[in-house]
Amino acid sequence: MINVNNILYLFDNLVCRKYPSSSHTEPSSQDHELADQLFQLFDQLLNAAELQVDNIVTLDFNTYYNDDDDEYQEENMNTTSFNIDGIKYSYDTMCAIVEYSKSHTFSSLRNRYKRIKSKQHLHRIRQYVKDQGTKFHKLQRIDEFVYAELIRARESYIPVHDFDIKRLAIAKAREINLNGFTASHHWILNFKHLHHISSRKITKLVTRHHLEDRDKILNSAENFVTTVKYMIPKYT
Repeated sequence: MINVNNILYLFDNLVCRKYPSSSHTEPSSQDHELADQLFQLFDQLLNAAELQVDNIVTLDFNTYYNDDDDEYQEENMNTTSFNIDGIKYSYDTMCAIVEYSKSHTFSSLRNRYKRIKSKQHLHRIRQYVKDQGTKFHKLQRIDEFVYAELIRARESYIPVHDFDIKRLAIAKAREINLNGFTASHHWILNFKHLHHISSRKITKLVTRHHLEDRDKILNSAENFVTTVKYMIPKYT
């Protein structure tokens, strides 16, 4: 059987060990407010027939963001080799070839870049650079969209998770026809690193009453899905 006095005694000991330098003073209005909140929580826990602890990981902006992340690797297109007709080029080299070809003849280009044997080969390099440039701008649009949505969610005190970032990014990619984009784990990691976003763990206590409410919500959601399945075929 729970003994309230024992709980308060143990709690007082925990507080004294955690904050040994704290001394008693006249309670402020904030002290009273926090004490009231703690009492309400304490009373709720004592009277709950069942208790569940939910650990939720949400995302938030971190002013003291730590760049020392073993998983993070900044993408550098120039360290990647691109295969054009069996010949490997760095992205910067291909850009230099394209720029040089704009102001020089093909013969001059061949003298400077010996591996280019035909105009078709040059055309493929131009097309690749063009496609990569288009992809880069589309990725920028995805980044800007997801970041704006994240700001909006935080201003509205809506929790955001990794899967929310993934969902938003994929939706935007489909909208702008960036085929093959999957919002991979590495992309999400880069996005969070770029904008100084870190994960924050929130521990939430859920009483039986709240669990019953959640069951009602889940049942309502299942009914909604069942109803919508019959309506979807009526819309394009």
